[in-house]
Amino acid sequence: MKKLKLILIVVLVAAISCQAPPASTPAPKASMAVATHTAVTSKIPDDPAIEKIIKPYREQLQKEINTVIGKAEVDMVRGNPESLLGDFVTDVILDTARQFGQVDFAITNNGGLRAPVYKGNITVGNIFELMPFGNRIVLAKFTGEQVEGLITEIVKKGGIPVSGLTIVSTGGIVNATVGQEQFGPIKTYTVATIDYLVKGGGELQSMWTGKLIKDTHVLLREALIAYVKKHRVIHPQIEGRIIIQ
Repeated sequence: MKKLKLILIVVLVAAISCQAPPASTPAPKASMAVATHTAVTSKIPDDPAIEKIIKPYREQLQKEINTVIGKAEVDMVRGNPESLLGDFVTDVILDTARQFGQVDFAITNNGGLRAPVYKGNITVGNIFELMPFGNRIVLAKFTGEQVEGLITEIVKKGGIPVSGLTIVSTGGIVNATVGQEQFGPIKTYTVATIDYLVKGGGELQSMWTGKLIKDTHVLLREALIAYVKKHRVIHPQIEGRIIIQ
C-alpha cells in the first residue's frame, strides 16, 4: 500500500511538471493620443444648460455685492505717514480685537489695503475690493523692547497704519505713546493685527518677533462689513497718529 501511494505521488508530480506553462499576458499595444488646443475666450458661446444652472447664483451674488451697508463722508485712500484708509482699517481691527480681551494698540500694513473707498455709498463689493484676502484678526504679545524695535522700523518706513499708538519723530528723536500713556520699554504690550504679519508675511520684520496668543478667527473683511453696518457713516480724520519731521 505504501509503495502504491509513492507511485501515485510520483505520477502526479510528473504530470504537473509536464503541463505547458500558462500563456503570458500580451504586452499592451502602444497608442497615440491626439491633443487639440482650444482657446477659452469670450467668443465661445454660453452653454444654455450650464447658464440655466448658474444664473440664479450669479444674480444672488450680484445682489449681495451691490448691497449698500453704509456711507463714507470722505475719500479714504492709503498713504504715509498716516492715511484715512489706514486709520479706518486699524480702528476696526482694534475695536474687534477688544471684544476678545485687553489690547493696547492695532497695526496693519499698507500693502494689504488693495483699493480705496471713495466718498459716497459703501457696498459689500467695496469692502471685498479693499480686503480681498482671507486675513484673520489676531492678538500677539510683545515685550517693550520688541515694540521699541517695531516703532523704529515704522519710522524708517515712513509710517504705517496704526490705532491706539502715536509716534512723533523729530530730527531722529522719537516719542511714542500707547493710548494715553508714554511708551515704556520694560512693559509688555498686546497688539492686534492680522495673522499674515505675525506669521512672517510682509516687510515689518519686527512683527515676526511677537508671540501669537489669540486667533479670533474673525476675517478682517467681515469685521469691516460689520463695523460699517453698525456705524453707518464713516468719517475718519487725520489725527497725527504718526508724525515724521
